[in-house]
Amino acid sequence: MTTIKESLQELRESLKELEDRLAEKKTRIEADAEAPAEGKAKIEAFEAKAAAMKAKLPAEEGSVWQAIKNEVNRDLNALSQDLDHTVNYIDEHYGEK
Repeated sequence: MTTIKESLQELRESLKELEDRLAEKKTRIEADAEAPAEGKAKIEAFEAKAAAMKAKLPAEEGSVWQAIKNEVNRDLNALSQDLDHTVNYIDEHYGEK
């Protein structure tokens, strides 16, 4: 069984991976003069969502942890899927050919 501390660490690591992916995609989109403004705006929206999720994570274990664990997990998964969808769309329609 996973402890609260381990679960919290796993979520922090997943969020960090997502933030790293966002940073890489943002750098790529900003470097592309032909990238649509919509793509840049979506990346900024993803960054705001990731920051909001990060703010939900408790600094340490606590009694509120179980109450927010599932919500944070759901939000993280949704954000990751949205990012994948958006990046695939941008690559398909505006990527190098």
